[in-house]
Amino acid sequence: MIHPCFRILKIASFLAAGALIALPSRAQELAAVIPAKHQALLKEHCISCHGAEKQKGKFRVDELPFTIADNLNAERWQKVLNALNSGEMPPEEEKQLPGGAKADFLDDLSKVMVEARRNLGDTQGVIAMRRLNRREYGNTLRDLLGVTMDVRELPNDKNSSGFDTAGSSLFMSGDQFEQYLELGRESVNEAFERNDRGALVKKERFEAEKGLLERVSKSLKKRIESRVAYNKWTRAVDKAAALPENKTATADLRKAGQGKSAHLFYHSWAEISGAPSPVDYGFIDAQDASFAAADGTWNRNVPYQSWFLSQAENQTGAWLTVGDNQVNSYFNFNVHGWPAGDYVVRVRAAASEKVLPERRFIEFGMGGGNPFSHESTRMVTGTLAEPQIIEFPVTLTAKGQRTFFVRERGTHDDDNQPNLKQNVGIQENGVGLDFAIWIDWAEVERLPAKLPAPGMRALAAVVGDVRSNIPPGELHKTLEDFCLEAFRGQKASPGFLKRLVEVYADRRGHGENHRVALTETLALVLSSPRFLYLVEPSGAVANDGGSVSDPRTASKRQSGGACNLSALELASRLSYFLWSAPPDEALRELGASGALLKPEILSAQTTRLLDDPRSTGFLRPFLHQWLRMDRLDFFRFNNVLYPDFDMSTKEAARMEVYETFAYVLRENRSLRELLKSDYAVVNGLLAQYYKLVGVSGDQFQVVKLAVDSPRGGLLGMAAIHGMGSNGEHSSPIERGAWVLRKLLNDPPPPAPANVPQLSRLEGKLLTTRERLLAHQEQPQCASCHRKIDPIGFGLENFDAVGQWRDEDSYERSGVGRKKWPVEPAGAFHKGPAFGSYFELRDLIHARADGFSRGFSLALMQYALGRSIAFRDETLVGKMLSEAKSQDFALRSFIHTLVLSEEFRSK
Repeated sequence: MIHPCFRILKIASFLAAGALIALPSRAQELAAVIPAKHQALLKEHCISCHGAEKQKGKFRVDELPFTIADNLNAERWQKVLNALNSGEMPPEEEKQLPGGAKADFLDDLSKVMVEARRNLGDTQGVIAMRRLNRREYGNTLRDLLGVTMDVRELPNDKNSSGFDTAGSSLFMSGDQFEQYLELGRESVNEAFERNDRGALVKKERFEAEKGLLERVSKSLKKRIESRVAYNKWTRAVDKAAALPENKTATADLRKAGQGKSAHLFYHSWAEISGAPSPVDYGFIDAQDASFAAADGTWNRNVPYQSWFLSQAENQTGAWLTVGDNQVNSYFNFNVHGWPAGDYVVRVRAAASEKVLPERRFIEFGMGGGNPFSHESTRMVTGTLAEPQIIEFPVTLTAKGQRTFFVRERGTHDDDNQPNLKQNVGIQENGVGLDFAIWIDWAEVERLPAKLPAPGMRALAAVVGDVRSNIPPGELHKTLEDFCLEAFRGQKASPGFLKRLVEVYADRRGHGENHRVALTETLALVLSSPRFLYLVEPSGAVANDGGSVSDPRTASKRQSGGACNLSALELASRLSYFLWSAPPDEALRELGASGALLKPEILSAQTTRLLDDPRSTGFLRPFLHQWLRMDRLDFFRFNNVLYPDFDMSTKEAARMEVYETFAYVLRENRSLRELLKSDYAVVNGLLAQYYKLVGVSGDQFQVVKLAVDSPRGGLLGMAAIHGMGSNGEHSSPIERGAWVLRKLLNDPPPPAPANVPQLSRLEGKLLTTRERLLAHQEQPQCASCHRKIDPIGFGLENFDAVGQWRDEDSYERSGVGRKKWPVEPAGAFHKGPAFGSYFELRDLIHARADGFSRGFSLALMQYALGRSIAFRDETLVGKMLSEAKSQDFALRSFIHTLVLSEEFRSK
């Protein structure tokens, strides 16, 4: 039997789909126009085969309108674009289009097709009812129940628009309903566990040196014994190999092993008559023997291990090591069996004054294997004389990890990194890296419980224990209060509450205890449409399990079909926009009273929400998606070429983008400062990477830059340039296209199909410029690259990880290496020239109008959860005009959007 809530869900999905039904064509509004100058080109090269007299392929060009106002003509023009891009048309035997004219036509047609797709997808301002995305769902559970849940197994919320708030993609399926139901159970159970053990106080300290010397000494003893056994075995094999009857076999093996490691000879011991097996000497096989005790292993590990044991500081703490897991490459400790809750982990640590500053960092994380979950990187400023205590806040979930680790920064990003680091030490002193980080102890403490979350306060009367017996009336009132919190101020319908009480009673009647029955009942609330969906039609009772709208705050329908949000709905839209979370008590009260509909109060609440730390719930996901920062994780950066750009540096570089935007938002500074500024927002780790002196600590801080610094603004950030690379080499194409899309609001058209790949040139020693010029030989490539490449070349002073350089190189095994000076000079397509990166940055900074327009469009799309089209131009113009009057003050964009009719309607 299908549960009633699932039936509601299907109805909600139907309503959401109905909100997207196409409306009658608005040809003039939606027109995308191809420049008339190209008519002569088509007439000369296409009409003879695709005109009134002849229609090859049953396709006519002469009847194609240059105004694209419907899907049929859009599809026909797309066929023209595809045929020209692929080189299919004109046929080889026919007169070809001149290269420059073809490139111009392809450039214009590509841009018009992008505009046509956007216009034809116009929803006329209608915002589809949508479910909470994964982020919002997790945050909503947190604010309702005080729990932190792992929601990563829910479906990905990616959308072609780039934002996970797009209503057209946030629909539901039967499988998802089951997932939400299970997550609802887990959330309630964790909330109950936190409630039951809220007063529990626990603390445990873990001494770093405990059992350490015994373990490392035992390991060294084992290695020495293995070395002795290995030498005995190899000598026995050599003795057998020297026998006359093995002369030929031995010679063949020696010849086959020329140029290879000497110990590989012993892997063929079975081919030598009379040679003993490594098993006789305590090894599993020859590979095990070589790994345990051959010269490479012995010379690399034993001296380092002996050196570690000789350190006096290991009597009262422990040095962290690099490269050899049998020594002390990380300090781990666990609290298995401890309850869910909020904790603090403290680590008492010191850094050696003998090592370089970049090694004075620790990484903290959780996990039971490799890779670990890296949570934080901290600078260690304590000394052996005066160690410091570093604190890490941690939330333990019911099913989450209970094992913690501390390790030196940049020593475990991948399997090769420890050896690469250790090689440096061996080259310097013949033994290994100097010890950098000393750990005294770690301590885990459970923090006092916070005030109960709103949902748990509503349940206080019936939480009880497994033996509790709750009267139906009290249960009904409690469920009513809980639904009011879960439904963000909207009352549950009487029919829905009645069925909840019946579900509880049915569960108890089948022998389940109070807690199980209550959990199942509450899980239904947390998987109901009213909880999972953000915007729903209001003004009526939802008899099948929805909510009842208060007439005082109900939506008012505008002429033309649009509907004003009720004050409560507006409260939710504002909080999910700026916090990605439900409205707090203050905002909900203003919604319940209707006061939030007053512009001055709505503006004041917008300011309050932006000032609240929870605004990171807007800032980070918006920036991550708008700037396409997921590219930073598309590939692994080469740690041989860029050893300093380790995982900790990459995360600091990512945070620089967020923290810079946060600073501009917090201080209401100009959006133009994201294009160029005389400051950078960095922490001690990133300051070292950028070679900015006088900066220390883990907190991001505003640092004044020298006049000639390439930093300041997005174009000076390592994360931006890292995204514009492949992890080894910079990519002028990726960088130039990103600048056009995100900073100039002049996106290049999508790359055509069948484009010759740059990989075909990999075997040739060419500069990057030569490589891309060869790529532009095809007109279908030139139409895009003449806009993209000059900007990308202007950024070539930054390498693949955002470090400044004056020279670049290309190396190919078996081919050779080529080196050349960076030449950033270029010119915008049909625009001004620049001689350096600094001049390019100035030109981009001068085009703040385009950047602001692109920012406005992205902000609207994220906030409204729909595509932006022609009818939104009035609001875009208003946002830009208001912002420009305030020197593009960042908050002005947000305030103008929130106060707009578009934001306040659905």
